Amino acid sequence: MRQAPAAIVSKRAWLIALALLAVPLLAGFNARLVVTRQLFEEEARLQREIEAEEARATFLKAYAQYVQSDEFVERWARGTRMAKPGEIAVVPEMPVDAADASAPLSAGNAPRDFALEWWAAFFASEP
Repeated sequence: MRQAPAAIVSKRAWLIALALLAVPLLAGFNARLVVTRQLFEEEARLQREIEAEEARATFLKAYAQYVQSDEFVERWARGTRMAKPGEIAVVPEMPVDAADASAPLSAGNAPRDFALEWWAAFFASEP
């Protein structure tokens, strides 16, 4: 029981037509999968940003409370060299002496060479 050649041609035609219809459908499905994956990645990125901003907001709230505390005010005032009532603020200053600045370095006030000192400590001799 062989099938007639027309029946075989008809089946092939149907298979070709089905394949031609399936290719655009599969391409559309693939495009939707790509968009869905991109949306999920974007959602994950935005969720990470939200978590970071929530942590930042928590930190800023705690910092705002700290800034309003007496401890912060005192630390800031000490940093700007302010004194409490009854205290005396002492600000050390380096004297600027023109004679010292223009004097050449002698052996007594020359900067120390630490490399030479370490060499002498380890090898008991000058390099």
